[in-house]
Amino acid sequence: MKKPAAQRWLPFLLYLLAIATLFGSIAGFGWIRTWSAIFVPAMYPPFADMRVIQGAVTSADQGLNPLISNPNDPWRRPLNYPPIWVKIGQAANLPDESRFIQFCSLMIFSFVAICAYLLYRFPSYLLLACALSTATLFAIERGNIDLIIYALVFGFAFVFPRKLSPIPILIATVLKFYPVFLLGVLLIKRQFILFFTTLIFALAIFGYMWDQLPFIGRLAGPTTISAWTYDRVASYGFPIIALHLSEYKLPSWMMAGVIIVISLMIFVVALYFRKIKSYLMQTDRLDFSLFLAGSSIYLGTFIFSPNWDYRLIFLIFCVPFLEKKRFPLGNFLVILIIVAMNDRILTPWLGEPGLAIVWFAKILVFAVLCGYLAAFVPTIFNFRRSASEAITRSEQVSIDLNEGYFSSTR
Repeated sequence: MKKPAAQRWLPFLLYLLAIATLFGSIAGFGWIRTWSAIFVPAMYPPFADMRVIQGAVTSADQGLNPLISNPNDPWRRPLNYPPIWVKIGQAANLPDESRFIQFCSLMIFSFVAICAYLLYRFPSYLLLACALSTATLFAIERGNIDLIIYALVFGFAFVFPRKLSPIPILIATVLKFYPVFLLGVLLIKRQFILFFTTLIFALAIFGYMWDQLPFIGRLAGPTTISAWTYDRVASYGFPIIALHLSEYKLPSWMMAGVIIVISLMIFVVALYFRKIKSYLMQTDRLDFSLFLAGSSIYLGTFIFSPNWDYRLIFLIFCVPFLEKKRFPLGNFLVILIIVAMNDRILTPWLGEPGLAIVWFAKILVFAVLCGYLAAFVPTIFNFRRSASEAITRSEQVSIDLNEGYFSSTR
């Protein structure tokens, strides 16, 4: 049944009002004061994560290798992004402050526009809560390039499964490597030609930048986390769990125990979904494509690298599918996502219990999403697909019409 106009428009309008209020407050009260008031740690000058690229351009022009030495960054941080960002920074003239602010503003505008579109297309107050979480606002405050990756991942899901859909994946991989995890989406969707074509190009990208990976991936190992001031708060990933254990001076073998427990959780979830195969019904609808994309990035980054919480913005893509009642306890999982994305509120308020609640939410979301995607593995190479495992386009049109999806076209 189509939602009433007020119910459909209100989350969208509230989001725009909140964003307008945020930037109005920045203009009126200043950068540090505004962000601190909403529990987001602020750095000045603004858009600190983009400043490392701005400084790298100047350092490169001075003949330095910004991957090793970047004295022109306000915090003297070496560049930890692929060197193509130096070329982008030169082309955009990022050392010029006005150009820098314009570039960051465009990046934030694209992110806000996509979130607004999702709220209009899939109106939901839970989705609104994710879009205004402290993790999301953290990404905006830092001006992190994950906002650009977010737009590219959305573009991939929006055009999937057209033949050009791998192009956003490859562009995003060149910019930040971890979008290579989106290859899993192509595999789950049985797009084998697209998968192997994209894999070949992705391997070529990694091969071309192989000698630079130790510098770009300097945040990937738990032994280097402390040097780069990763905190137990507002971060996630298995390397961060290892950091937690070391902070409590627990024996290293306990990390193996944590991995075993999480693996058992994943196994149980996968068995559940394999038993009730109706939940594994695939579709080319936008909400399912977004869900697969967001899940793949969260799972891949959780396993292989430490991450600041602003990377949880990709879980926003999971919410529309989880709320469509085709996923058991979907709303409960969305609430866990909201908890995971608001570490900056819960931990200062509740202390160590708040931190434990947030980490429980992050791990449980990881286990459920991983178990769900793992349940698809036996079907990937099963070329005899039953009618119950696929939705025909005519059925999709019927479902979309019943749910009022065609208020805006894809």
